[in-house]
Amino acid sequence: MVAPPAVPGERLSDWRQVSDTSETPFDAGGLTVTARILVYEDDRLREAVREQVGLDRSWRFFLAARLELAPSPPVTGALRGLVASRASRGFATRLADRGFDDVEQAERRSLRVGDADARLFRYDTRCRIDGVTLDVDGWLAVWVPDRAFRLAGGAYPTAVADTDRSVTDGVVDALESRLDPQAFRAELFELIRGTG
Repeated sequence: MVAPPAVPGERLSDWRQVSDTSETPFDAGGLTVTARILVYEDDRLREAVREQVGLDRSWRFFLAARLELAPSPPVTGALRGLVASRASRGFATRLADRGFDDVEQAERRSLRVGDADARLFRYDTRCRIDGVTLDVDGWLAVWVPDRAFRLAGGAYPTAVADTDRSVTDGVVDALESRLDPQAFRAELFELIRGTG
């Protein structure tokens, strides 16, 4: 069994771990990739929004994964590219599975995580609940600090994009008062950089 990734537990004290799974996302050509994936949700934000406006869903999540390849090939640029490409597609699928719509990869660049350079992907997406549509940013970093790859990322709402006529201005104002995309992004990047 693959060991779990190390996560910054002190920064996740207000988050709830919702899953710890092992899966085989890739098995072909004599190479098997096995992943251990931890997923956390921000229950504090969920409860605050539910109490204030009555909308109930997971608004922010964080995931961290450790991937092991068997047999264990040398880590080359081509292998990094293959794992990053597969991981980015898998993350887009995970966003869709979590109820996010119109998932599109919007950016790709590098990010320093510890002593390693990670490939960082940003996704534009949306979530809709009870007549309210929110813009959402998703991020995924993929790096290899040792012989095992690491993935870390998540998603958070950035703004109210649209509402049905039945949604009052008071609901929109209250929801927007809970959204702090700069703080959400900064916290997510701290969690990514704290993953090992």
